[in-house]
Amino acid sequence: MTEPNGLSTLLNPKSIAVVGASDDVSRIRGKLLRTLLLAGFTGDVHPVNPSHARVQGLTAYPDLHAIGQQVDLVMVGVPAASVMAVLEDAAAIGAGAAIVHSAAEPDPQVPGGTLVADIAAFVARTGMRVLGPNAEGIWNVLDRVGANFAPVLDPAVMVQEPVDDRTDRISIVSQSGALGFALYAQGVQNGLAFRHVVTTGNEADIETLEVVDHLVAAGDSAAIVLFLEGLDRPDRFASVAASAADAGVPLIVMKVGSSEAGARAAVSHTAHLAGSDTAYDALFERYGVLRVADPEELMAVAGVLSARREPAGTNVAIITTTGGAGGWASDLCGEAGLAVPPLGDDLRAELAGVVPSYGSTANPVDVTAAAIEGAGENLVTILEAVDRDPDLHAAIVMLNMISPDRVARLEPFLRPLLERIRIPVVFHSPSPPAPENVRALGAMGAPYAGIRGAAKGIAAAVRYRRFRDRWVRPVPAPPGAGGDLAALLARHGVPTPPEAVVHDADGAVAVAQEHGYPVALKVVSPDLPHKTEAGALALGLADAGEVRAAHDRILASARAYDPAARIDGVLVQRMMPPGRELVVGMVRDPDFGPLLMLGFGGVYVDVLRDVAFAPAPVSAADAQRMVDRLRGAAILRGIRGEAGSDVDALVRLLVAVSSIIEDAGPGLRELDLNPVIVYPEGCVAVDTLAVFTPAAEEETG
Repeated sequence: MTEPNGLSTLLNPKSIAVVGASDDVSRIRGKLLRTLLLAGFTGDVHPVNPSHARVQGLTAYPDLHAIGQQVDLVMVGVPAASVMAVLEDAAAIGAGAAIVHSAAEPDPQVPGGTLVADIAAFVARTGMRVLGPNAEGIWNVLDRVGANFAPVLDPAVMVQEPVDDRTDRISIVSQSGALGFALYAQGVQNGLAFRHVVTTGNEADIETLEVVDHLVAAGDSAAIVLFLEGLDRPDRFASVAASAADAGVPLIVMKVGSSEAGARAAVSHTAHLAGSDTAYDALFERYGVLRVADPEELMAVAGVLSARREPAGTNVAIITTTGGAGGWASDLCGEAGLAVPPLGDDLRAELAGVVPSYGSTANPVDVTAAAIEGAGENLVTILEAVDRDPDLHAAIVMLNMISPDRVARLEPFLRPLLERIRIPVVFHSPSPPAPENVRALGAMGAPYAGIRGAAKGIAAAVRYRRFRDRWVRPVPAPPGAGGDLAALLARHGVPTPPEAVVHDADGAVAVAQEHGYPVALKVVSPDLPHKTEAGALALGLADAGEVRAAHDRILASARAYDPAARIDGVLVQRMMPPGRELVVGMVRDPDFGPLLMLGFGGVYVDVLRDVAFAPAPVSAADAQRMVDRLRGAAILRGIRGEAGSDVDALVRLLVAVSSIIEDAGPGLRELDLNPVIVYPEGCVAVDTLAVFTPAAEEETG
C-alpha cells in the first residue's frame, strides 16, 4: 500500500505529541502519556500542556507550535470542545495523523455540529488522517507504539509479550476499543503473538476496512481479527476481502448488531427471508471470512490459523493423559464437524511401543501420565507417528500443565518437532494451566485453547483450506441492459411452462387447448404479487368449462380483494407435473448489492427457511456450494429409494438467474421464482415475480 493513505504515519510514527498530557495517571489524559512511555516507544515524545513545564518527567510545551520539531502523530486527549482547534494546529505544523481519544457525543460547545461531522470536514479539507473520535488507540507491538490508554498494557496488570522474530503474529482491528484490547489481553494469555491492535472508535475518517487493507498489504500479519458492529463503507468489503484471500491472510470476524443501512422490502419471499445479517454471511462465505460467536472461539481460531498449518481434512487424533477428557474432546470435535476415526493397525502397533498396556492406542489415544514423563521423548514419538499417517490431519494434545515447568521440560524435544510437523497441533490442559506453560507453547508456535475452542479452531482451519483451494477472484459484472421479466427469462434460457396472457374467457380456452390440459390461470397484476391470498389463482383446470368458470371467478376475487388493483389480463399456463419444489430469488441489499437465494419449500418457504444466499454474480461452482449448504441437500440427491433431482440443471438455472441480475442491472430490485420444480431430468420455473425500480412495479408470471 502506498504512503498517501497516511496509515503508515499513524501506525509507525517516529515522533508523537500528546496534547492534554497530565501527571494524573488516573485520568485518560495521564494514561495516554504513561502508556506510551511504558510501552517502550523509542521516538521523540512531546507532552503538550499549557499549565505545566514538565509532565511525567518530560519537557512540556504550551501548544503544538512551540515544539519546533517534526511531529508525525498527535494524540488528542482534550475535551470535545477543544478538539478541532488542536487538529487545526496539528495540520498547521505538518503532522501526518492524529488519534482523537475524546468522546464523540454531540456537544453544544462544539461549533458547527457534532464532532464526527466536524472531523470529517476537516480531513476532506486538509488531507490529514484522523483515527476516532472516541478511539482507545493503537498498539504497534514490534515498534512499541503504545498510543492508547488501555490498562491491559500496564505491566502491573499483565506481562507484555516479548518482541521477537515470530512469523505467526495476529493483528486486531476493532470498532470497540475496550473489546479490542481485551481480545489482545486474552490472546497474550493464550500464548499468541500480535503485530497490531487498532481500535477505530466512531470512524469520522479512518475506518475498519481501510485499516484491514493496509495491514494485508503490509504482509506481516498471519491473521487479522475483526470486531464489527457495522461498516461505514460496506461497498469496499468485497475488494478488501478479496485482497486478503489473494494474500492468504485469514480474516476472522466477530460481528454483533444488525445492519441499519436501509429497510428491505417484503414483496418477494426472498426479501422476506433476507435478514439483517444475511448479506454479511453471504459475503463472508464468498470470500472465506471466518465468523465466530464469542471471544474464546475467536482467539482459538486465530491461534490455529496463524500457525500457518492448514489441515488437509477433518480427521483428528486426540492424545490425552486421561480417557475421560479424551471422550469429551471427541464429542466436541463431532459437534464442530470433525471426525475422530479409529487408528490404523500399523499406527496402533507403532504406538504400542510407547503407550503403557493400561492405556489405549485407539483414538483418543490414552497415553496415561506415565507415557509423557521425563523430557518429552515419548510425546514426540507419538506426534511423529501421527504426523506420518496421511489419514490424520490434525491433533489435540491434552496434558496437565498446572506445574509451571511442565512445558519447559518438554521443550528440547518438542520445539524441533513443532518446527517440522505437517499437521496443526493444539494443546489443552484439563486443569488450569500455569501461564508459563501457555507462553512457552506460544513461543514454539503451538496454540493453546479450551477443548471447544480447539475443535472449532481446527474446523475453521479446514474450512479456510478448502476455501483457499477453490478461491478465484470474482469477475466484476458488466453494466446491466435492463428489460422486462419475460424477455429476461427467455434471453437467459430459464425454462418456463408454455403460457400466454389473455383478456377474455374465449382467449383463455383457446390457449389452454393449444398448450394442452391441465392448465393454471393467474391474474396478472403488479398490485397482487401473491395470488393465493387474493384468490387470483386457479390450478388443475381440466377442460374448457372449468377454464371459463375459473377465468371469471379469479377476476372477481382479485377485484374484491383490492378494488384499486391494476389488472393486465389473465395468464394461462400449462400445469407442470409434480416434482421437488424450490425457490430461487434475488434481493438487492442496500449495502452489498444483489444477493441470490436458493431454498426449499414452494408455498412453505417462509416456514421451512432452509435457504442459502450468495452475492451475485455466481459461477457454477458457487451455485453448487449454494445447493450443498441447504440442510435438505441430501433430499435432492435422492433418499429411501426416491429418484434424485437434476442438480446440474438447478445449478445451470442459478447461473442463468445470476446472468439475469447482471443483465437487468440496478433497476431489478427483487426477483422470485417460486416454485422452481426440479425433476430427475431438468427443472422449470413455474411462478415468477420481479420488482423493478424506479417505477417499483411488479411483473408476475
